[in-house]
Amino acid sequence: MLFSLPLLILVSSFAISEPMPIYYYDFSWSTEKNMNTENNARNAWDTGHLLASLQGIVNRAEPRLFVRFMKETDDFWWNEFRKSGGWLNKKDVKQVDDWITLLNVFHPFIEGIVIYSEKVQPSSNLASTIAGLENRICLRYDLTDESVYQKVLATNLPFTKNLRWLINNETLEILPTIKPNDYSDMSSVSLKARSYFWAKEQFLDTGLCSPEFLAYYIDGYWFQKPSSASFPNATIMNHDFFISRRAFFFDLGIWDDEPANDEPQQPAGTDRKILREILLSMYRNAKGMIFQIGGFTPWIWKYTKEAGMGGKHEGVPTEWEFVKMVSSFNGVLDADALGLAGIANASFYQHYPLKSFYPQNQKPTLDDLKRQGYITPDGKVAPKVYLCFYMGDFDSAAWLNQTVPKWWSDTAHGEITCIFPFNPNLSRRVPHVFDYVRTYASPKDWFVYGDSGAGYLNPGMLIASHREPVIPAGWNAWIEHNLFYSKRFDLSITGFIIDGYAPGLDKDGFEAYSQFSPDGITAQKISLLGCYEKKLPYVRMGIDLMEPPEKSSEIIAGYAKKPLPSFRFIRTILKSPTWHKTVIDLTQQKTDAVAFVDPYTFFELVKIQTQCISSL
Repeated sequence: MLFSLPLLILVSSFAISEPMPIYYYDFSWSTEKNMNTENNARNAWDTGHLLASLQGIVNRAEPRLFVRFMKETDDFWWNEFRKSGGWLNKKDVKQVDDWITLLNVFHPFIEGIVIYSEKVQPSSNLASTIAGLENRICLRYDLTDESVYQKVLATNLPFTKNLRWLINNETLEILPTIKPNDYSDMSSVSLKARSYFWAKEQFLDTGLCSPEFLAYYIDGYWFQKPSSASFPNATIMNHDFFISRRAFFFDLGIWDDEPANDEPQQPAGTDRKILREILLSMYRNAKGMIFQIGGFTPWIWKYTKEAGMGGKHEGVPTEWEFVKMVSSFNGVLDADALGLAGIANASFYQHYPLKSFYPQNQKPTLDDLKRQGYITPDGKVAPKVYLCFYMGDFDSAAWLNQTVPKWWSDTAHGEITCIFPFNPNLSRRVPHVFDYVRTYASPKDWFVYGDSGAGYLNPGMLIASHREPVIPAGWNAWIEHNLFYSKRFDLSITGFIIDGYAPGLDKDGFEAYSQFSPDGITAQKISLLGCYEKKLPYVRMGIDLMEPPEKSSEIIAGYAKKPLPSFRFIRTILKSPTWHKTVIDLTQQKTDAVAFVDPYTFFELVKIQTQCISSL
């Protein structure tokens, strides 16, 4: 039971007798502090974890608490909500100057405190799991003067009398409920293994946690190197949404040929074995449907060569190995990768009202293609290079939340054809972004499924023969999952299927994509050009184009020297509309044989060129 009866009555009467305003707290000071200073790092993390757990509790049923964290991003969306006609235009808002006031306001919603220590690194993630299940705020144990821990207890509010310890409050070395020999197989030497196995058995195997969401965020190891990336990349503020959804939190490595570098004394592959057990439990809880994992490998701190601790594997291979394994259990990523990893307020945003349907622009007809000179009088495709920019990568709600305000205010937006691969499953955390981009879309904006579809996975791992024997093929679940978003956002093209270390699409895979992406797909492990069963046009993904505009335009113009017509789907990463316009202008100065087209024109021409004859 998540609420005791007296608390349910208290919360209900509190909400009914006095409708609450929205409370606003400015936490942006944390992003301006030097994390090389121990006090700054501890105060920022501890306050952030407290706020994220508080938001996860109080924003679960409705939006009650907004935290200003990243000034530019959060101010943009807050101002959108508050403008005339905006979502929150008529809402009463109260700004508070300190978080203790928030505790006084929201204490009827809080059942207790869960206490952890960075000395037991996994305990920070276990705390977030328990916060969602038991409506507790998260506190790191710290007896120093003026610590967040000391300040919270000093409030003497009712919830401070209900403490749940995830550490032995005398030794601070081991979870008191976990005995060293409880898991005698591969985990007896690993504190992390014992911690996560205990949590899995307590909360995941029992069905207490969400069957829809897992959360993969760095644990207390962050305190080892807090200044390795900006504070938003610590991703502690990302916890709020997953706490509100009662998700299971973890932080584990993927490789079986080396120990995870946060516990180098453990046997190689221990983390991977734990992850396998978590994913299997999640698969069972989800009853074979698609589930979503928020977060990403914390590669600058752990598990990779880039972490600087002697690891064997680089960041991208680590990503691909992780996605391959997750996919085999029907998991998809909402991949908050470092760089733009931070996001606050997703528990607040989740209540933004989406429309039932968002139509695309009018799709081109055959007459349109003829009128534009793309089809010759004899019905053939004109000899040009047909090029689509895949303006990636947006398989992360955090990346999308931060980037859209910049791109939609870019002076070139609306002047050129833009193909936006926004993974539609991200609308679970940032529905406001999806409403905004469709409301203010230009006639030249086009939207396609992003990395692999409605969530980042390797579809080749949905094939039964590449999965564990207890797990059947996942195609039906994948089709159902994608059709929901196809119908809401008018999507019928998948801009990039990432195959990674997985096998490419088989016949069942092509059949699956023809159900929800019938107008075209781009993938890595397919032939250059074709049309499956005379119904699904496809091309192989081209290069990643990240060169400066002049060099990029030279590369593109060079394609015009090869046999024509040709078809190029090219990925760019976090490049603005202005960057793309500059490349287009420079290319057109060099040659008139390159046509920068929308994705529907592109794949319709592929159909005509291939005469819809399967090359499989």
